Amino acid sequence: MPEPLAPSRFLRIVLVGPRNPLNIGAAARAMANFGLDDLVLVRPYTKAWQEARSARAGAPLLRSARTAASLPEAVAGCDWVVGTTAGTARTPELPLEDWSTLAASLPRARVALLFGSEKTGLSVEDISHCHRLARIATCFGAPSMNLGQAVAVCAYEWARQEPVSTPPPETAIGAPELERVLETWYPLLEQIGAVRPAHRASQTRALREMLVRWRLLPKDETRLLGLARQVRHALARRPPGESEP
Repeated sequence: MPEPLAPSRFLRIVLVGPRNPLNIGAAARAMANFGLDDLVLVRPYTKAWQEARSARAGAPLLRSARTAASLPEAVAGCDWVVGTTAGTARTPELPLEDWSTLAASLPRARVALLFGSEKTGLSVEDISHCHRLARIATCFGAPSMNLGQAVAVCAYEWARQEPVSTPPPETAIGAPELERVLETWYPLLEQIGAVRPAHRASQTRALREMLVRWRLLPKDETRLLGLARQVRHALARRPPGESEP
C-alpha cells in the first residue's frame, strides 16, 4: 500500500465566481485528497454554492469554506498570490510559468492560488492582484481544463513538492493594505492631473499591478501613506485658482 502524502505546506485555494456546484464539490474533494483545507469562494453563484454545500462529497471541507465579496478580502493574510490561466487575456508584465516549477520555487510562505470561473477564467482585473501566473502543461489544442480537475492537478503538484530550504523573504503587505495605499494615492493623482477620471479603471489596474510587483513591506506602506498626507496638506494650502505646474 503506498505511503500517504505528507501534509502540504500552507496553500489557500480561491475560486473566483464559480458557477457549477459539481465543480465546487470536485475542487473540495481534490483538496481533501491532498491535505488542503483552506477554501475561499469569491462571489459564487448563490444557487451553485447552496447546492455544493448540501452535497455529500467534500462536505466537511465545504462546511468550513468561506465566501468573500472581493478578491483582496479572499487573499488577505497571504504572502503570494498566484493566478492560473491558459494564457489568454493575461498581463504581459507577468510571465506564464509552469505550475509544478513555480510551486517548487516558492519559499515557505502563505500562498493563495486563484482559479477563475468556468465560463470566463480570471479577468484582467483579477490578474492585476497576482504576483505570478501559472499554467498546467496541457496540449496546445486544448489548453483549458475543467475547474475541479485543474484544482486536483495543482493540489497534487503542490503536495509532492519539498519545501524550499531558503529562509522566507521579509513579509510584504497583504492585498487589503495594498488597496488602502492605492485608494489613498489615486484621488491625489487625479487632483494633480497625473491620471484621468475617464480611464480610472485601467489606470487603477496598472498602478495595482506595479505595486504588487514591488512587494511593498509594512514600512513602505507607512512611508507612502505618510507622503500622501503631506501631499494632501500641500494641495489644501495651494491658493485658489493656482494652475497645475
